[in-house]
Amino acid sequence: MKASIFLSAALCASTLSLSAQAPAPAAAASKDNQRVDQEVIDEAIAKVYPALARIHVIMERARGGRMEKAGGTGSGTIIHPDGYILTNHHVAGEGTRLWVRLSNKAKVDATLVGTDPQTDLCVIKLNMDQVPDDMKPLPVAEFGDFGTLEVGDTVMAMGSPAGVSQSVTLGVVANLEMITPDNMKPLQQKGEKVGDLVRWIGHDAVIYFGNSGGPLVNLEGKIIGINEIGLGSLGGAIPADIAAYVADELIKHGRVRRSSIGLNPQPQLESQQKKQGVLVGAVLPGSPAEKAGLKPGDIITSYDGKSVNASAREHLPVFNRLVLGTPVGKEVSIAYLRNGKSGTVKLTTEERSAAIGGDAHLPAWGITARDLTERSATALGRDNTDGVRVSSIDKTGGAASAKPALKPGDLILSVDGKSVAQLSDVESITSKVLAGGKSGIDTLVEFERGGELLATVVELGKEPNDSKSSAAKRAWLGVKTQVITRDLASALNLSGKKGVRVTQVIPGTLAAEAGFQKGDLILKLDGMVIRAERERDSEVFDSMIREYPSGEKVEFDLIRDGKEMKITCELETAPVPTKEYRKVTNNTLELTLRELAKDQPEEAEVSKGVFVEAVENAGWAALGGLRGGDIILEIDGQKVDTLEQIEAELDKIEKEKRDYIVLFVKKGKLTRFVEIHPIWN
Repeated sequence: MKASIFLSAALCASTLSLSAQAPAPAAAASKDNQRVDQEVIDEAIAKVYPALARIHVIMERARGGRMEKAGGTGSGTIIHPDGYILTNHHVAGEGTRLWVRLSNKAKVDATLVGTDPQTDLCVIKLNMDQVPDDMKPLPVAEFGDFGTLEVGDTVMAMGSPAGVSQSVTLGVVANLEMITPDNMKPLQQKGEKVGDLVRWIGHDAVIYFGNSGGPLVNLEGKIIGINEIGLGSLGGAIPADIAAYVADELIKHGRVRRSSIGLNPQPQLESQQKKQGVLVGAVLPGSPAEKAGLKPGDIITSYDGKSVNASAREHLPVFNRLVLGTPVGKEVSIAYLRNGKSGTVKLTTEERSAAIGGDAHLPAWGITARDLTERSATALGRDNTDGVRVSSIDKTGGAASAKPALKPGDLILSVDGKSVAQLSDVESITSKVLAGGKSGIDTLVEFERGGELLATVVELGKEPNDSKSSAAKRAWLGVKTQVITRDLASALNLSGKKGVRVTQVIPGTLAAEAGFQKGDLILKLDGMVIRAERERDSEVFDSMIREYPSGEKVEFDLIRDGKEMKITCELETAPVPTKEYRKVTNNTLELTLRELAKDQPEEAEVSKGVFVEAVENAGWAALGGLRGGDIILEIDGQKVDTLEQIEAELDKIEKEKRDYIVLFVKKGKLTRFVEIHPIWN
């Protein structure tokens, strides 16, 4: 069974009542096997409970070509007598309207002070004019010393699980360096990987959805963490030292300034771990690190006079906090090893930009779009931030009906023959095109997609049209399937059922994003039974998909691990087949390689290398971190020019039974070292 991660909450089976008349909860066992005194628990609760807040949020997010509103609830804690409340970014950081229920159930409006997606922390402020007299002066919770926390310490998770009244659960600290497992997608907020800076406090105080932003409290009645995630049966809290620093910066400045030197670190490979250091996996073009001469493969041994080391993923957040916490514009010295030889460089840090810009609705286009930041421009391989990136599409708008149609991820560079650098340029040009109440005006648009400069004609101000035209592009779902034959249905305890079984989910497709998995049994499509029960019915499912236009959202009824569920997925335009490309399967490493497809934009950017077509789950290549869609650039230090070359090298490696195989690969826009450690028969 796969582990799952969720943004935290706590509808607790073992909720501790805060009423004086309520039954006392069972005391928890402490590290020395002595039972925690109930009076100690009560005193700790009493110090924090009055400062708890239940936060209600209305937020807007880009979806379907418009900014859709959604409501949610979360938890927070009053940390300042002026009404400042600390919570998570994913609770309130994108809120357009906020209000709070205080511990006495009073409702008070609030405003956003500042938010920090990279640590998933946010500060909001109460409207003090609305705070009732019986809550003045406001109760305030204090931060504790995270450095004194130890595994086995008794802790309490407080908050408002599932939007219910403030509650408390009791548990112990299980881990002080909790990170997400390798087989899980990293937790991201606004394009930022929270785990780059945060190692969570793992604890078993029960939490469920809605506890996000609530405090993790020690027996002194002080905040030692901010609950954020659930990982299996454990909760995960952001340590108090990080939370206190970020909260102070947000209150003072409204944001957190961080430094960047422009490299992506990773732990040292097992075959390298003879001396301490941090491996450089990628160096960003034009960055201070590149200008200073650092290269992928260098091992950084000290940064700004401080020794650094990363022999495991758990160590990376410590290094990242050191680098990102450097004052912006400071000159630092970096010592490194390259091919066994020592070196030193000096560089000046620059301010780290946001990962992605904010979304805006362009109704005349039927899209939402955002400006580029320096980091998002770098990720696209661009040397400037000119252009407007499409974030979502309304399938009935002018952008979707253009030929070629615009898609999420496209970068608009010019409109009506005029260059655009930012959203305000697009809005200004659009207003002029539609001046005087005009609508349905065909307008020339140039945009970039995967390095190609494309042109199209968008009907600005197009009236919506939801009809399913027979001329629409053929739709496609990024999965491969087999028919659930009668024999197979019987063996799966699905006698009488018809449909298809997912045999493969194509990496990088909308189907993969929607959550389809191998082995899923799809029985219905938009409520229609998939009438496939014989081998000859293998085209039935694909034919039903092709009845829809690309861009249509379809609901699938399926069974997974014996449980019924639904998945809604947007259909894509059918891709060009790659049957003409030669493929090689290596059974030892359990992966399939093929030549680079020059008609695929991401692959066309690389002149040499081989494409990883597929990687079997739990095979040696997969365990080493290789994934379908990667491009292998080097193997054991040798550049990969052709499929024949890597095929011969793999044969040689197998004959020699090498302990380690080191690949230098391209993952998306960045590079990374992958180390495979096969156990030979």
